[in-house]
Amino acid sequence: MKKIALTFAVLPLLISCSSGNSSSSNTTPLINISSVTVGKMAGDTQASQFSTVIKFTNGNNKLSNWQFGFYMPRSFDTVVTTQQSVNPDLLMQICIENSTSCANLKYQTTSSITSQDLSAGYTTVLAPEGSFILESGVNYVVNLLHNNQWNAGNYSAVPQNFFITSGSQVSNIPTTTTTYQLLDYDATAVNIQINQHINTIWANSNSFIESVNLIPSPVTYVAGTGSYTLQSGLAIHNELNTDNTVANFYRDDLAKDLGISATVDNQPNVTSGIVIKQLSDTTLIANNPEGYQIAIGNGVIYVYALNNTGVLYALQSLRQLWNQNSTLAAATITDYPRFKYRGVLLDTARHFFSVAEIKVLIDLALAHKINTLHMHFADDEGTRIGLAAYPSIKSVADVRGYPNSITALMFIQGNLDITNFNDLTYPQYNTTYTGTYSLNDLAELVSYANKRGITIIPEIDTPGHARSLIKAFPDELVDPNDKSDFISVQGYTDDVLPVCTYNSTTSVGPKFTTLFDNIFNQAATIFNNQSTLYAINNEISVGGDEVSSGAWTNDSSCSGQWANLSALGKSQLFFQMFAAKNPNLKISGWQQYIQTDETALGQNVVPAAQAGHVWIWNTSTGGIPQAKVLAESGYPVVLDYADETYFDLAYNPAITEPGFTWATGFSDTQAALMSAVSATQTVNQIAPAYQQNILGLEGTLWAENLATYEHMIYMALPKMAGLAEAGWSPATITDINNQVNWQSLSIRLGCGQTGFLAYLNKLFAVHYRGYPNGIALEVPSSSCPKN
Repeated sequence: MKKIALTFAVLPLLISCSSGNSSSSNTTPLINISSVTVGKMAGDTQASQFSTVIKFTNGNNKLSNWQFGFYMPRSFDTVVTTQQSVNPDLLMQICIENSTSCANLKYQTTSSITSQDLSAGYTTVLAPEGSFILESGVNYVVNLLHNNQWNAGNYSAVPQNFFITSGSQVSNIPTTTTTYQLLDYDATAVNIQINQHINTIWANSNSFIESVNLIPSPVTYVAGTGSYTLQSGLAIHNELNTDNTVANFYRDDLAKDLGISATVDNQPNVTSGIVIKQLSDTTLIANNPEGYQIAIGNGVIYVYALNNTGVLYALQSLRQLWNQNSTLAAATITDYPRFKYRGVLLDTARHFFSVAEIKVLIDLALAHKINTLHMHFADDEGTRIGLAAYPSIKSVADVRGYPNSITALMFIQGNLDITNFNDLTYPQYNTTYTGTYSLNDLAELVSYANKRGITIIPEIDTPGHARSLIKAFPDELVDPNDKSDFISVQGYTDDVLPVCTYNSTTSVGPKFTTLFDNIFNQAATIFNNQSTLYAINNEISVGGDEVSSGAWTNDSSCSGQWANLSALGKSQLFFQMFAAKNPNLKISGWQQYIQTDETALGQNVVPAAQAGHVWIWNTSTGGIPQAKVLAESGYPVVLDYADETYFDLAYNPAITEPGFTWATGFSDTQAALMSAVSATQTVNQIAPAYQQNILGLEGTLWAENLATYEHMIYMALPKMAGLAEAGWSPATITDINNQVNWQSLSIRLGCGQTGFLAYLNKLFAVHYRGYPNGIALEVPSSSCPKN
């Protein structure tokens, strides 16, 4: 295993780096941080306020021209307008400890987006107002008081990866978990809360127990008489068609899993081996094109389906069974999905994942009978689609870390991350972090996914979340008429496109329009002609979420039809105009590209006929009424309810559990399974004629905290099993009187030696959360007793 998480370059340091650690260090660090205290302190009178106190010693020569910084997923900027009030009471000072010698600290920004970044987003750079020399051997206190961006509850949320700069030199400052004190964190109370949660959801499970150990649960399983033993010399006969792609998967998987040598042919009318046939009675699978039937008998296994996709899903069930025992009990399995869309979003903008790593995620998705990979390619922190016509995407938009144009962003600290099993060195402030998917990479991913029945949907987030593109194309994407003062949820003050100039001669309008249209059309074309059942040609997601309410409020380009619209209204009108100008595109996005922050449709929106998918990221409470309005307006809706299927959120409130907690304190496997109940409640709210517009469910792997492949797997597994059960298995199993079949799913996931999680580890060598003890961390101890 490589000891470096990514290939990176580092500028000259004031101190030397020692390999294998998550922070650069030296025997005599330039700065030694003795404590970091975060929590409610005197003067934090609002619920959202907290303070941070950092104590350090200057262990080297005095510094007279310095800047001090860190990463924390909170903004330390101050923006107070009629639309927003971010940190109005924030007070930042540095003092000599136990002294009245202090200086105010100023949040450092650049005057132009074309300049090399200082502070940006969640990366904070501070400097003293006036002269304040850091003397050698002196103890200092940094007070960051009354921030109103909500308190930190775990190590993902604390200030970390500290650094100090002097001129062009950088020193990274190490901390450990023992450095931190979270004033409002009570470990005993949290442990009690976690145990109560585990016991409560176990007790509230429905009583369904699956008669066969498969995930997701099939529609029906009827035991027969006899058995069939798989052994070398087995023949796989594909009578369905002459495309043996999936039949070859059967052969290859038998060899990998059991060491069995099998052959593939297209002989008709065979009654031995594995026989793949056309299903004649489609009502058995509710006319569902992804359905299948397996009949295991003495001497033969029949696989019935309508197409290769059904045959592929039958393989996933058989593969689970033969990995339990190469002698299969006689039975008939009839199966088809509850929802046509069962997806996972992977954010490659915040952190980059290699083609090989994404292929493993695709394999895992197939094993769970998930059929869509929603790829988030562009955000404030990076743009990963390498379009040959636009080399500045690769040279600017996908490169970050001091002293590049885009500073270090989302750079979590390796020794605070419990998923860092291999002690990788994570990126620091002066790490150059980069990663782009070439056209060949993307073609390879599409081919790999399509052979496994998985559609890839590309997403480039706009008109907010667009800072990396703006950095790469300032001449086209910066409107000099826009003097608006705003801040995004992630702390950016310059991440919106000049929407009011689109398709006009105003300001940068012509250049912006050409660039935007070209990027989106070229990106959509890359993913055209996919061979999966539900692929939509020319589909691309524009994102459309989280535009700051203060955007374009002081922009003279926003006259005429733009003048009286809110920021969200301007964003939606822009998408409507883009759709009208590009009728060849199917335009997808998050609910805010169509809908107000409540439930109503916007005044000017992309028409339903031109929408590919609308994903809802709200919590289930707010999302259900939004889904109702969208579905009854004809939009194709996918439910990504944040309190249930935001996989990047923390499993529980423990200080060591990675992930944010803004939507729920328990983003665990049972929460993902609960999306089955929320889906039922959503559908039941909708008039019958429009219920089919609820296409399905999706789990998200937003990558603010997912610094590595290992971290991504930890957050995905075992949550993906809850999503798979909710999206595929019938509601008669997963939702009985608003209770999910959590006990049944847990039993099938297993306690480590056997079960679905052991199966995934065997096949894909994945280090799921709780490895090697299966689902033990999420169930009562009596359900998975320790050996």
